[in-house]
Amino acid sequence: MAIKRSAQIDLTLTTKFHCCTRAVRKAFILDDHSKDDPDKIDRRQWIEDRILFLTTVFAIDVCAYAVMSNHYHVILDVYKSNSDEWTPLEVITRWHKIYKGTELSRSYVKGKNLSEIESDLVLEFAENCRKKLHDISWFMRNINEPLARIANKEDDCKGRFWESRFKSQALLDEQALLTCMAYVDLNPIRANMSKTIQKSECTSIKKRYEKAKQANNINHVNQQPKELSKLTGNYSTTKKNDISIKVSAYIELVEWTGKQLRDNKASINKNTPSLLTELNIDPDEFLYSAQNYGKQFHRMVGSIKSIYNAMKHCDINKTAGMKKAKSLFG
Repeated sequence: MAIKRSAQIDLTLTTKFHCCTRAVRKAFILDDHSKDDPDKIDRRQWIEDRILFLTTVFAIDVCAYAVMSNHYHVILDVYKSNSDEWTPLEVITRWHKIYKGTELSRSYVKGKNLSEIESDLVLEFAENCRKKLHDISWFMRNINEPLARIANKEDDCKGRFWESRFKSQALLDEQALLTCMAYVDLNPIRANMSKTIQKSECTSIKKRYEKAKQANNINHVNQQPKELSKLTGNYSTTKKNDISIKVSAYIELVEWTGKQLRDNKASINKNTPSLLTELNIDPDEFLYSAQNYGKQFHRMVGSIKSIYNAMKHCDINKTAGMKKAKSLFG
């Protein structure tokens, strides 16, 4: 039985969620056909561009993403308090980036004089938009629906483009976030689509690496991709939705893990990245998770303590992945 979306995405439990959407029948309909037909779009690139664009609209940060040939992953961090601070004008201006709005809302943005009743209607409209601008379902809808329409028009067909509604998974702590981010960023390497993160097209790790390569100080927050959550490496100065993991340490970890996967190593004996030790993550279990994460966890991911607290919060008795969480996170 499907779990209602409000139970899956509970912002009082965590703000970070791993979301995934697959194409119908898992067909490779996201592959780039634009080289054969210039009238068609590169669908993988379109999704990447759309994800990054939506960060300028929603009060939602992107921690990681990977766009594959028949599905895509994205890790989202909801920052509701940010949208609460926006003025009605900013809310409506953001909304107009993706929707036309109403005649009244367009008049309001242009600064036209409105009657008291019209002003009240505009403010009510703004509050409705505000709720949607920190809603993961609306974020995902603004990727999936437009691409489905474009693709069906290009292919001259009708019907479903996506297999089903998107899957979501709560990431309860920083251990879970790091493990999931690495799993997402390693998708092309795991699928043999690329050999290195530098050539992993349409992934956040490639974007982070390219920006870090340009920077003189790889850990400088302002020298990271502005569209992605910042990796600060400092708990005491972390602001908003920044992640307290050093960007250099994260890139090193993903590069190292990718090499282990390419070499088909089942165990680790040396040169283990220090980040795993700092977060009390078992290296061998981490490597196994990088390959099999999708089969290990379901509704939520985190340490045993985090999972127990979440189960109590959600009033449930069990959840998939508890045994693996114990061995992975200690």
